[in-house]
Amino acid sequence: MKKVYLLKNTIITVVFLNLFLLSNAQDEPQCGTVISPEAQAYFEQLLPQIQQFEEEFNGLALGRSSTAISSVPIKAHIIRTDSGTGGLQLNQFNAALALMNSFYANAYLEFFLCEGINYIDDSNLYDFETDEQDAMIAAHSVNNVINIYFANTVTSSSSGSGLCGYAYFPGGPEVILMDNSCAINGSTLSHEMGHFFALSHTHGNSNGTLTSELVDGSNCDTTGDFICDTPADPQLGYGNVSTSCVYTGNASDVNGQFFNPDPLNIMSYSRKPCRTQFSQQQYGRIYATYQASRGVMACPSFNVDIASDFTIECSNTLDVDFTDNSVGATSWQWDVDGDDIIDYTIPNPSHTYTSGGLYDVTLTISDGSNSLTKVYPDYIEVGVNDINTAQLTLNLVTDDYPAETSWNLKNSSGTVLYASPTYVEGVDDFQSFTENFTISTNECYTFEINDSFGDGICCNEGTGSYSLTTLEGSTVVTGGNYNLGEITYMSNAVLGVEDYFADNSISVYPNPANTTLNIKLSNTNNLPDSFSVYTMLGQVVKTERISQTSDLAIDVSVFSDGMYFIELKKDGSTSTIQFVKN
Repeated sequence: MKKVYLLKNTIITVVFLNLFLLSNAQDEPQCGTVISPEAQAYFEQLLPQIQQFEEEFNGLALGRSSTAISSVPIKAHIIRTDSGTGGLQLNQFNAALALMNSFYANAYLEFFLCEGINYIDDSNLYDFETDEQDAMIAAHSVNNVINIYFANTVTSSSSGSGLCGYAYFPGGPEVILMDNSCAINGSTLSHEMGHFFALSHTHGNSNGTLTSELVDGSNCDTTGDFICDTPADPQLGYGNVSTSCVYTGNASDVNGQFFNPDPLNIMSYSRKPCRTQFSQQQYGRIYATYQASRGVMACPSFNVDIASDFTIECSNTLDVDFTDNSVGATSWQWDVDGDDIIDYTIPNPSHTYTSGGLYDVTLTISDGSNSLTKVYPDYIEVGVNDINTAQLTLNLVTDDYPAETSWNLKNSSGTVLYASPTYVEGVDDFQSFTENFTISTNECYTFEINDSFGDGICCNEGTGSYSLTTLEGSTVVTGGNYNLGEITYMSNAVLGVEDYFADNSISVYPNPANTTLNIKLSNTNNLPDSFSVYTMLGQVVKTERISQTSDLAIDVSVFSDGMYFIELKKDGSTSTIQFVKN
């Protein structure tokens, strides 16, 4: 007989939906992941960086031509009896993994099995209880990969209730526990993986308490699941979702508005067969959390890793030497400019970029039997930030270790024009500093900010940040989570309009277009003023201002099929591109 213990780990607290489902609901094992205050605090520290990557994800349709998907390692631990019987079957595992990958591909991720399956033949663990976790993961988990344990059943040691599974938010162990029957039900494995990538339940982080998220969505980013394209959820379950996957409840929020939740959302407590989709913003959160805190995961014997060395000049040309630091590779495929075309098949290529812009770099390696891919978004930046100002202003907010922070501004000859003072521990912690830099026209500058420890000023030891702006108020760069440091390149010269269209590579895609036509710029820091769309007869059918990158996506769904011209304007000059609507 197993003893019952309280689970001591502070990251996870097991709470059960069957304590408060409607009286006509079926008892159904549910998710045991509930976010502790410690986990929530860690997530909030990461949030500024996550939000930056979410913006990147939202802009992928405009700025990213690569369709490559990053490979993420998992280690599968299948628990069997002492005699090696029972346990999840290989075909069941493969089917569950394939289904999960079909969802997560929309977040540009694909999970792969690292170094085969680890079979744990231990009858004591076969019907797993949560107080056994620490000893089990100490004996079997692999560092820096997602360890997924599959048990015959999963039971809370504190309450004796059954669980479908549970996982940990970033900051907790890289561990997911799964009940075998739930692992193959079509949604729970993807649900628990969602928690691993910082997705909350759609009804919020508290079970059994009506969500404070309002039906009108006005507080969607501060409560509930902190995602704004998932409707407020009063906590779905078998008692208020029909077998046809229709919400049948009549709960209302504090304003008296009736809830209209989504019974199909994978992160809900809806009926398991009903849960078949993530929302677009949930995919963005998954992608952003991977980039912010999970992207360093690597299978010990087979992984992708790269480095680069380059010299930058005040131009739109850049020579880069790439180095493969992968493990287990016998062949290589490099796409160094994000166009889905293989550029090199050698370990350490060199490449010359001749157009300004941000470039994804993708490396796919093979060991002769299996292949892995890793995408490094916006890994290479070619060209400089075009500015036109007499002064730059640095606004810096330090973290808890200000002595680690330093910065400098240099001109094109490498002369340090301005440099940071020595920030003092215990004095300059969490302080705001403003510095003004007088600069000249027709000159190139580099601003470099560094952290000697390697964790930036956000978000491990406080939410420090910095921004560099022009005298006129335009932001050149902002950030905080830069590890060891980052460099910003600037050219303080006024481009003529002719130079703007000559130096900024502009194209449209897809062409032909059916619903949306995207304008692609090599430098999105300097946008055109407006665009106009003309028919073949010269009739203007659409004109709009361009004030942000989202304006570069043009709805052409209402246009009749045929040939059109899009005219871009900048300070009175124009550039015209032909496209086809079909």
